[in-house]
Amino acid sequence: MNTFEMVSKIIVLMADVVASWQTMPIFTEFRSFFCIRVNPSSGVTYAARVSHRPSAAPLDVKFFLQNHVTKVGCPPTETLMLPDSSSKRGQGGFSLFEVAVILSVGLILAAIGLPRMTNVIAMQKLRGSMTTASSFLQNVRMLAIKKNRTMTAFAFNRTERPYSLVYWTKESTDSSSFSPQFSQVELQAPITKMDSPTGPGAPPAITNGALGLLVNPEVGDPSFNSRGLPCKVSGTDCDNKAFIKYFKDNRIGGSGGWAAVSITPAGRIKRWFWNGSAWTD
Repeated sequence: MNTFEMVSKIIVLMADVVASWQTMPIFTEFRSFFCIRVNPSSGVTYAARVSHRPSAAPLDVKFFLQNHVTKVGCPPTETLMLPDSSSKRGQGGFSLFEVAVILSVGLILAAIGLPRMTNVIAMQKLRGSMTTASSFLQNVRMLAIKKNRTMTAFAFNRTERPYSLVYWTKESTDSSSFSPQFSQVELQAPITKMDSPTGPGAPPAITNGALGLLVNPEVGDPSFNSRGLPCKVSGTDCDNKAFIKYFKDNRIGGSGGWAAVSITPAGRIKRWFWNGSAWTD
């Protein structure tokens, strides 16, 4: 077997592989071909997908490439089909229509996904704010024990941008107003505190059973006595009570963006979040 016949057999094998790999994007198309005549006595087999034809009929070679069928006709002899290296190759790239379709699909997906992503980010910020609020209440509780004083935690929304919610604390007997000298923490805006869930899409209040209480909790500003127990200040007394406060993140529409922080009579502080159907921690 000479070198030409060996190369011919290798090309035949490659053609068979191309014809059988329908899902492999090896070639996009064959634009033009030329035929190489092979001595019929050489024993070289026909290329893949070639069936025997009478001498008067041409050979019909079919390549199945990415759901496209390319037919190549050759003279009635044993032949190998090769791409014409001198032919002009197909130009790469995308057409204007294809680019427009891709951009349209991208814009549609962005329009659908952007509100969801915004809500997800806002919900994560709300969870972070509730962690900050519950941690601050825990610090107020520790501060009351440390100072051996009754400490009260207050909260208010700023009346100017960014309208954030601020928690701060002072001794319950201190009648002075808010001052930067007091211990304080600022939550991410815009979060509004509420005594109970109200407004469009508001969820139901957390039940006493879920809170582990027999009586309704207080909704005012919680205080902590020198033993670290939550209490409601009344004159010189501070009666042990449970507390709850609800919060709404105004960035999240619908029934989302609701949270709460509860304090049991024993001083356990817990975060709550509304998932659209139930309150979870």
